[in-house]
Amino acid sequence: MSSGLELVDVGVAYGPTRVIDAVSLQVAPGRIVGLVGESGSGKTTLAKAIIGSVPLASGSIRLDGVELRSGHRSREERRAVQLVQQDPFASLNPALTIGSVLDELLRVHGLGAAPSHTHPQAPEKRPRSRNIGSKGTFRELGDRGSRRARSAELLGLVGLEAEALDRYPRQFSGGQRQRIAIARALAVEPAVLVADEPTSSLDVSVQKTVLELLSELASRMNLATLFISHDLSVINAVCDHVAVLQGGRLVEVAPSGRFFTHPEHPYSRALLEAVPRIVKETP
Repeated sequence: MSSGLELVDVGVAYGPTRVIDAVSLQVAPGRIVGLVGESGSGKTTLAKAIIGSVPLASGSIRLDGVELRSGHRSREERRAVQLVQQDPFASLNPALTIGSVLDELLRVHGLGAAPSHTHPQAPEKRPRSRNIGSKGTFRELGDRGSRRARSAELLGLVGLEAEALDRYPRQFSGGQRQRIAIARALAVEPAVLVADEPTSSLDVSVQKTVLELLSELASRMNLATLFISHDLSVINAVCDHVAVLQGGRLVEVAPSGRFFTHPEHPYSRALLEAVPRIVKETP
């Protein structure tokens, strides 16, 4: 049985126009696959298909060998695949404190304490714990105190103090807000994380810390992570494999080391050649 996220001949159409065509891709647990391509190549549309917000015209999306519904996914299916967006304000209500945002999410899903088999600070990789259709491994505690404790643990997982629960999104820097958005995505213990340009709006110095966090979480939490970016330096820093999307079709999938040294497809080579390079002037 396949493990992790698997796309099989996925197609997406907007009316008569097919924008994603016959895309097949695998993302293993604990690994990060970078999806690259120029603007309009279909990266964000593919992300929407994976999280279930746009229907498939053809093909299937599977998690651990079980097919996910194209539309109207169950609560378990939605919990299993989470999105981290470019703009963290898209997932954080500016009128609510961080504690309220996380509390509402945990309450809606009937979740309170952390999973009984793990602790946020544990360095070892945790086992996969969710099967589609199962109830997962959360202790379903409904009281507000247990939800607040779980919220504090989630913030600790992304390097923030518990006092942040009583503050509003506007009181944080861009990098801190993105960390909070990641904590929100992790609250329901997903098996798959789709990160759509999560660092493009951040300063370079802040990008590094967020990238290191995503890399650590993928390994520690055994997450199958699809990392979408137009920035090849970011892809090179964090991804195990690179998938190249051109005009809605995958033209190359390769390990990062090979992709950045010996790209096979002409389009891949063109993307790499377009990366600006610093040229030192000779005295």
